[in-house]
Amino acid sequence: MVRGQLANLARMPGLHPYSFSKDILGFLMTTESQNLGFIRKTVLFVSIVSPSLSFFFQTQVSHFTSINNNETLQSVKNKLKTRMMKDSERILEGSAQQSVSLNKIYTQLFIINDESDPINREHEIWQIETTNDLNTSAQTIINYNEILKPPLDENTTMKTVLTKGIAGIGKTVTVQKFVHDWASGKANQDLELVFLLPFRELNLLEGKKSLFDLLCDFYPEFKEARPISDWICDRKVLFILDGLDEYKNELSFQTSILSDLTKKATLDVLLANLLRGKLLPSAHLWITSRPVAAEQLPSEIFRQGYVTQIRGFIDEQKDEYFTRQFEDPDLTQKVICHLRSHKSLWILCHIPLFCWISSVVLKTIIKSQNKDSEMPSNQTEMYIHYLLIQTGLSHNKYQGENVSQEDALLQHKELIKKLAGLAYWKLKEQNAIFSKEDLRKYYITPDEALRYPGIITCVSECKSGYNRTKHFSFVHLSVQEFFAALFVFHEFLSGNQDSLGLTKAKMGQKSNLSDFLKSVIDVAVESKNEHLDLFNCFLFGISCDSSRCILEGLLPRLDDSSLEDHKKVTKYIKSLRRKDLSPERCFGLVRCIVELKDSSFLQMPDLECSRTTKPLTLFQCTLLAFRFVMSDTDHDEFVLRKFNITLEGFQRFSPAITRFRKAMLKGSGFTEKHCDILVPLLTSPNSHLTHLDLSHNSLGLSTLKQLSRAFCDPKCQIQMLNLSHNDLHSQDMELIKDVLSGSNVNLKILDLSDNQLEDEGVKMISAGLQSANCHLEVLKLSGCHIKEGVLKLLSSLKASLRELDLQYNDLGNIMEKKVCLRKYKQPSLRIYTGGVCSHQPGLYQYAVTLTFDPRTANEYLYLNENNTVAVCKREKQQLPANDERFDKCNQVLCCQPLSGRCFFTVDVIGTGVHMGVACKGIKRKGANDTVCLGRNKMSWCLCCSKNLFVAHDKKTESLTKPLQTESTRKVGVFLDQEAGSIFFYRLSPEPELLYMFDADFPEDQELFAAFSIQEPDNSVSSL
Repeated sequence: MVRGQLANLARMPGLHPYSFSKDILGFLMTTESQNLGFIRKTVLFVSIVSPSLSFFFQTQVSHFTSINNNETLQSVKNKLKTRMMKDSERILEGSAQQSVSLNKIYTQLFIINDESDPINREHEIWQIETTNDLNTSAQTIINYNEILKPPLDENTTMKTVLTKGIAGIGKTVTVQKFVHDWASGKANQDLELVFLLPFRELNLLEGKKSLFDLLCDFYPEFKEARPISDWICDRKVLFILDGLDEYKNELSFQTSILSDLTKKATLDVLLANLLRGKLLPSAHLWITSRPVAAEQLPSEIFRQGYVTQIRGFIDEQKDEYFTRQFEDPDLTQKVICHLRSHKSLWILCHIPLFCWISSVVLKTIIKSQNKDSEMPSNQTEMYIHYLLIQTGLSHNKYQGENVSQEDALLQHKELIKKLAGLAYWKLKEQNAIFSKEDLRKYYITPDEALRYPGIITCVSECKSGYNRTKHFSFVHLSVQEFFAALFVFHEFLSGNQDSLGLTKAKMGQKSNLSDFLKSVIDVAVESKNEHLDLFNCFLFGISCDSSRCILEGLLPRLDDSSLEDHKKVTKYIKSLRRKDLSPERCFGLVRCIVELKDSSFLQMPDLECSRTTKPLTLFQCTLLAFRFVMSDTDHDEFVLRKFNITLEGFQRFSPAITRFRKAMLKGSGFTEKHCDILVPLLTSPNSHLTHLDLSHNSLGLSTLKQLSRAFCDPKCQIQMLNLSHNDLHSQDMELIKDVLSGSNVNLKILDLSDNQLEDEGVKMISAGLQSANCHLEVLKLSGCHIKEGVLKLLSSLKASLRELDLQYNDLGNIMEKKVCLRKYKQPSLRIYTGGVCSHQPGLYQYAVTLTFDPRTANEYLYLNENNTVAVCKREKQQLPANDERFDKCNQVLCCQPLSGRCFFTVDVIGTGVHMGVACKGIKRKGANDTVCLGRNKMSWCLCCSKNLFVAHDKKTESLTKPLQTESTRKVGVFLDQEAGSIFFYRLSPEPELLYMFDADFPEDQELFAAFSIQEPDNSVSSL
């Protein structure tokens, strides 16, 4: 009937299109206008009946539809905002009854752009775990309300953003503040709709649902939008997926493609397609997660997005938080003073949740004025006191009697054990929300649970409304992890640990505490994520004697002290040699040791006093660095060669370098990858580094570029830089010129000795010296192949320069006169010249020709070819006796004394040859330690046996780099007497550093090249 009426109306002669459209639109509005499907059919029908009116009519209908859609959207949006504003305006402190205004308590957190490369990740983890004052000035700070805007392009909106952060750092609260500001109209009003979907609530979903139905379950107000669901697909909508680490399933992206908003599928399929942009491709996503759980997200979903990280509070914000918490300034001061007096506690206060728990605990203890109450000194004790306080409050409120916290703990012992069991088994399932049925499985009634408001909260009353049956959770995941650890330790003390699934002990075999904790560690390091890390910390902390004393009555007695068991498990952790331990996992293990409250457990004297034969493990590097970083004193000098550290180990240790004044990386095999690690440290505002020694390495151009940029950074405090012996050339000095003329450079001492700079390189250095920004005081250019270029150099010197080293350069007589004239004009300037020079490149400019001294040669050593070859033979030769001959050891010295800088090379045949440098005063008679090379303070040697090693004063060290496999092997030895250094090189054919000694040469002793040939037919030839 309707179509007939429309057809007659369309065919009326002389009908004006506008009049027709007006009439028909009015007609539609009075009939079936609420049915969008009917309107679309009407448009199609009119286009067939009257093609001339089709376009005009479609335009009018589109206008009408748009108005109708917008009105529907606005209605839904207003209702959502009202609902979300109410839900987000208060922040829970224990339960809904203990909530406070979000705007009152919220303290701005630092969110930074998180670069994904492992070096920056390493530094960020260190700053999160150990730094009082986070390095925020070196990062791009992002306001939470601008999370969708990339740091470098505020006009663009990112499709997908991931925000990482450790437990309790404030991810959920930040999301809540974002939602509150959107709902209240303060920010992000360009977003049409915002949907907050916590993973802990998504875990409750069962079966299949469409995305539209899922949203309606969480937000019933959204049901109004069903008629316009297709239209909404093109609007600007934000989904906030909060707490990926709490999702009980592992995300799988190998699922079927789903693009229909109304098509039903499992939650995994919905999430995978939403994240991949197949479902609602125009929607924006914001995901929050703990760091390790975030690694399951593929990088492809961030092609139009980026990764951020919440850093928590810096020191000023910690003070601000406690000031907001307490109205009493005296109480605030006492709380802050106690936390600052325990460095580990103060560092943990960068976590907002820990600040809140600390405020509850310390406020109660301080106000109680109980002199017998010990203040908590570690994280576990803080949570134990929190348990005591909440138990006392619950008892006093619901039992109507005031008793001590200890008595309340005893009276509620059984309920606490039940809650602890619930916490552990649900943590194993990675489930943070429990139903009434879950509670009943552990013989807990909902009323009992809710009588613990500081421990358990009812989440369905304060969340979005999905599934109106009551659900419960611990007030925070860390509280659940603490209760879980409490349960596990109770079961261990009761002999029930076999059923926990945490240990590898045989059924029925009772393990001691150390074995139990070792097994727990084994399980932890095998875990793919970090969901047990904090649990392990609490477990270690609860095992301490002091913790068990506080929990007396709740835990079965353990007669023996735990100290010896802690020593054993600490030794076990330090010995872990796994190569796949992530930075987070290493820190988890360090924090376990910290919870044991014995600072001696953190020490590794065997590693700190001498170089070890085996490379330090990743954990040992982390622990060693932790010791330095956590120390209250600054350290003077870090010598990399003192430790046997791999490149990855250097990365783990590197953040500790900022606590030293000097970084001595001399002869360390420094590479571009090392430089990638070092540069961020040089520009850290928290760095104490002022001296950097990179000598005797082989820096490439790209490495030098990185370093020069760092030196020009205003945050870099380097004053002394040693780049000698680095195979630098004249063209590289362009970068040095830029450093010398940089406006923010603090450089005072620069050593470029023994590089092939030549005159062209010196001219560039001279240009840098002339800059008004240059304040150099010491410049060392010895052995740089300088000739006429010294004239330009001398004319560029400024009054600030007080020392210039030009030794080992061919300056000539004219240059010498110019130098003398400069000294006369600037008396305060000390210029050093002299030294034998040659035109050979590199170390060969110091080459010396040596011959073996027949007077010192042992009778089994035969000297040939004008005393340039020494061969060991089985037959003893008859030689005249003298005091200088080695009578029992197959050793020989050379004739020529070594002084200044000397480089000599030898051919070695055989595997029983030792070579090096010895003082003239080395003993000659007998075969004891005072005679043998490397066995006394008078000699330093490289031992070319089957396993290459070096020796001095009875201390040996194996080397990982072998000599050549050929029968004849070439070795070079470089002596820098003034610097107190001996270097051994493999010549293949260019010198490659094997090892270097820092030597304290006796001033009254001449030095000689020394050799020991142990096996017959082995030989040494001087080249």
